[in-house]
Amino acid sequence: MSPTSKKGSFMNVEIAQRLAAMRREQGYSQEELAERLGLSRQAVSKWERAESSPDTGNLIALAKLYGVSIDDLLRIDDDVADDVAFEEKDKDVTAEAQAQEAAVRANEAAVRAAQAAVAAAQARATAEQAHQAPPAQPQPQPQPQPVQQPCYSAAPMPQQPAQPAQPQAPYAPQAPQAPESYDAQSRRPRGPWSTFPYPVLCVLVFLGGGFLFGWWHPGWFVFLTIPLYYWIAHIIENDPNYRANRR
Repeated sequence: MSPTSKKGSFMNVEIAQRLAAMRREQGYSQEELAERLGLSRQAVSKWERAESSPDTGNLIALAKLYGVSIDDLLRIDDDVADDVAFEEKDKDVTAEAQAQEAAVRANEAAVRAAQAAVAAAQARATAEQAHQAPPAQPQPQPQPQPVQQPCYSAAPMPQQPAQPAQPQAPYAPQAPQAPESYDAQSRRPRGPWSTFPYPVLCVLVFLGGGFLFGWWHPGWFVFLTIPLYYWIAHIIENDPNYRANRR
């Protein structure tokens, strides 16, 4: 930090005026002073116009040239002196930090370079191994095996034991049967025509017609149909076709 940073432009102007006064007291012009310090006249002119401030090396050179101390040269209080010392310390710290940062960057660059070299070496080794390895031989494909069909042999059938011949009974002629008599035919079971209660039906018809319609006189003729019904039933039941259908 320069003497101008903490006290402002007032301190710059005061120091610039004192440097110009001491130069004139010693009888030096700006060109002569610049030649003694190894600087340009513009640098000395900027000090005296408060456009810039001399660094510590130039202050020490001015103090030796004028035969005074730095305090006498600047006539500054302790705060300004501390600022000058802090400026020098800050420069050292900044230079050290920059050196450390440069070392870190160099270390990182070296690490990246080493990693790149290792990766390149691994890639080269892999390529060489792939180049030196013999080509892979094709694996023979397994041939399909024919499927054998199971052979089923016919199992021998068990032999049945021979059956002994059965003796045949001697033929016995049967006696001819006598034709069925009329009496046997009369004993056949009666059919539905003969068992139907036709007389009961006639009585019901006679009573129904008499009570409902008053047909008493002509209604008795229904009883005359009873023998006619049983005669017709006898003919039907004795018919061979009818008996065959019933069986």
